[in-house]
Amino acid sequence: MSQSPGSEDLQLADYTGVLRRRWWLIIAVAVVGLVGSIGYYKSAHKVYTATASVYVTATSVTANQVSGGRTSGTVNLDTEAQVVQSTTVAQAAAKLMHSTENVQQLIRAVSVSVPANSQVLAISCDAPTRAGSALCAQSFAQAYLNFSSSSTTASLNSEISALQSRVSTLQTNSAKLTSEIAVLPTNSTQRASAQEQLDTDHNTLTSLNNQAAALIADLANPSGGSIISNATPPLKATSPKAALIVGSGLLVGLLLGLIAGFVVDRRDRRIRGPREITQLDMPVLMSLPLKKFKPTLTVSAPRSPASRAFAELAHVLNGSLGEEHQVILVTGATGGRGASYVAANLAVALARNQPDVMLVCADLEGSVIAGMVGLPQGPGLTEALAGQLTPDEVSRQPAGTPPLRVITPGTEASTADDFRQDAIDMFIGDLRDHARYIVVEAPSVISGPDVYTLAHAADATVLVIEAPRARSDDVTAAVQQLGRIGTAVLGTVLLPSPGPAAKGDPVPALAGTQAERRALAQARHAAAPVAAIGGEASDDWAAGDKPASSLLKG
Repeated sequence: MSQSPGSEDLQLADYTGVLRRRWWLIIAVAVVGLVGSIGYYKSAHKVYTATASVYVTATSVTANQVSGGRTSGTVNLDTEAQVVQSTTVAQAAAKLMHSTENVQQLIRAVSVSVPANSQVLAISCDAPTRAGSALCAQSFAQAYLNFSSSSTTASLNSEISALQSRVSTLQTNSAKLTSEIAVLPTNSTQRASAQEQLDTDHNTLTSLNNQAAALIADLANPSGGSIISNATPPLKATSPKAALIVGSGLLVGLLLGLIAGFVVDRRDRRIRGPREITQLDMPVLMSLPLKKFKPTLTVSAPRSPASRAFAELAHVLNGSLGEEHQVILVTGATGGRGASYVAANLAVALARNQPDVMLVCADLEGSVIAGMVGLPQGPGLTEALAGQLTPDEVSRQPAGTPPLRVITPGTEASTADDFRQDAIDMFIGDLRDHARYIVVEAPSVISGPDVYTLAHAADATVLVIEAPRARSDDVTAAVQQLGRIGTAVLGTVLLPSPGPAAKGDPVPALAGTQAERRALAQARHAAAPVAAIGGEASDDWAAGDKPASSLLKG
């Protein structure tokens, strides 16, 4: 019997169930995402990055820029990085590489970084080709050095000119003072003052000449650094990154696959477990394991797990219906052999604990109970309804089972018309007088009017649901249709679709046309002549005086 797990377990089972059922969809979408990302990577616009390293040295110009910036050293490298990305340097770089590209686009393609604790500018440039990126980085490095050199030269020349102007002025003043000293008396105060001024001017001239000499020496090497690492064409593209693109494509594919799997699973209305049935406000009387158990069209061996489940179902029905003359209709929500399997095993389970149990095979075209219990073809339900034989004459007890009587469909099953309500009521009424429990195997709810005729005469209905064939819509429709005729659905039995008991399928092959079915029935009737089976006919079961057409339509 089924037990309802906790809500948290059910939710976890839902998630794992979706992964188990829709793994192929999830993997398919993930593969599509992976293939798409690989295709995008192959066709995407490639970007290559090359880097040139410039060692920056202090000059008379740059050494004056140190003002407590982010970088340490004699040169403020943050300022020099901005110089590299200036319009002036970009224009010079464009000329070096003979590029007609817009200057602002060139500046956006260049980035400058400063390695920690160094006086190095790492100048990188992005370009659509390997050679183009190396040429761009090298040109910017060279343009920066040229700009730094020209700036230093101009600054030095300006300082030298200023110094030379001061030297010239001092030399003129010194000449005047020398002339004045020559004509002044030796011991005069004026001569002493002029001599002191002349000495001061000579000292100043010496200092200015030394400064000018140093600046002239700096002009010999005005460059503010040198390229210590030339830009070389990169071996692979820096963008797009293969690992990032492919990994993202796979991740997005998995995410979309999970979404698609949950959406498809949500739209799938097939019954996959007891929870789907309880959500329809239907009790689950019995549930066989859908994954670990594969029922076959046989009567379950005593004390087997399936037999114990049916014994428990029999006790539940005993408690719900009582023990006196109850008619239990077993029908399926969809087509299949589940109703035959449940009806036969339920009847056997009841017969193990109760006397006088009758199993009626009322699914004329789809019943396989005769093969399950080992009964050969012979007279059955159709002959009893037609008045040819009494119910006692057509009931038989299979060998190797508890005291159980079975009424098979009969030799005229393939050609019989729809059941008549009065005939079924009379037949069931007669059975009630001689059996405590009457288990009626009925066609599926979707098969036609026979199931409604049988349901009208039943006390309760057990609805068999075969997973995953049945859908929740089928169960709802079956319950509603049975409810319209006033039949109470006591509960449901959930099980996998039963398979054949042996190599061959026990279901007899039926001819397709009406004429072929009648010919087949006549051949069977001739092979199995009508005879009394199971004991003497009593007066209240005798119906031989009624014509065959009185209890069947047509």
